[in-house]
Amino acid sequence: MNHRQIISSDNTQQVIDKTLLARQWLNVLASDIPKSPPEFTLRVSAHIPANSPAVQEVFEPAFRRLQVMTNGAIHVEAFWEGSLHPEREGIQALQSGLTDLCPVYSAWDAELFPAAQILSLPFIFDSAEIATAVAEDLYRPYFSKDVEKHHIYMGRMVATSEYNLFSRSPIRSLADIHGQKIACSNGVESDIFAALGAIPVGCSTPEAKKQFADHAVFAVSISDSAAQTVGLYKSAKYRTSANLVRVNLEYGLSHQFWEKLPPSLQIIFNQWLRSLAQAGAQIFYGLAGARACSTFLDHGMEFISLSVDEQLRWREKIKSVENHLLAHLERLGYPAHQMLQDLLARTKHYQTWSANDLMQASIVQPLTNIIPISTNP
Repeated sequence: MNHRQIISSDNTQQVIDKTLLARQWLNVLASDIPKSPPEFTLRVSAHIPANSPAVQEVFEPAFRRLQVMTNGAIHVEAFWEGSLHPEREGIQALQSGLTDLCPVYSAWDAELFPAAQILSLPFIFDSAEIATAVAEDLYRPYFSKDVEKHHIYMGRMVATSEYNLFSRSPIRSLADIHGQKIACSNGVESDIFAALGAIPVGCSTPEAKKQFADHAVFAVSISDSAAQTVGLYKSAKYRTSANLVRVNLEYGLSHQFWEKLPPSLQIIFNQWLRSLAQAGAQIFYGLAGARACSTFLDHGMEFISLSVDEQLRWREKIKSVENHLLAHLERLGYPAHQMLQDLLARTKHYQTWSANDLMQASIVQPLTNIIPISTNP
């Protein structure tokens, strides 16, 4: 595991400056929205709270952008806070036609989505927006099979910012987490904490919040923006930046909704999804994450960065995780070593792209091979 480690974070003003295009794309005035009655209703559902920055600053503005892009043809009906179906039943809800766009996170079930676990290997990406671009870029050759075998399509892939450890007691060394229960994602992240000597507890974000509130886990591994959304900062006193993992939080798309759209609208809807992916990465995991850190500091949370020597100790402990994952994927029939080579190559390709460059590409040159666009009139 020789990928470089990135230990940096931008402050709020820096993120505002570098996300100009994403913020412009999301800035839709009420007067811009067509008044014509919609032809199609897109039902969107998720477990996230309605007052979350993900909803208020990304999804709701993006829904207005969709109305503008389709000249009012597509209207959105949104269901938040698990009001339509439990968070882990997204695939079933899409299959049945209960919803059209909802979470089907590969981080919740490594057995359902084995290939996507490679996106969580440490020290590959240095931003959520680059990780998102690479994941969507490589979706068709490497990740589509695991999704489409469930008779659903991929709506959008979004990578998180680096996860941090939120705890009531300080975490400054391996000894502090040895034998302790850590709420985290399934798959690679669980493997990482097991290798570090902790006891991983695979959780969704709502489950992790409850486990921490009940003192059933010692710490929660989560992004800054999600930690603020669920209020972890109100009880966690420490935030340890280990820079070990980020995960991909995919939204699946129903066949039924996609296939009833005429090709002209499929093209526009796909363009919207690609920009939604970048905007989500940049605004929720970037800007909302930076603002969350300010909130944590205001509440007296102590930020801990591991010493260089301690980072090396953690890094040494998790060397085996990559090899074990690659071997596991090869046994399952995936070209894991080629996947990793392509992942690193695409990451290097995007290394010089700014956040605005990536957003611009999503708008004017969106990927067209994620969802099969119909050729029928």
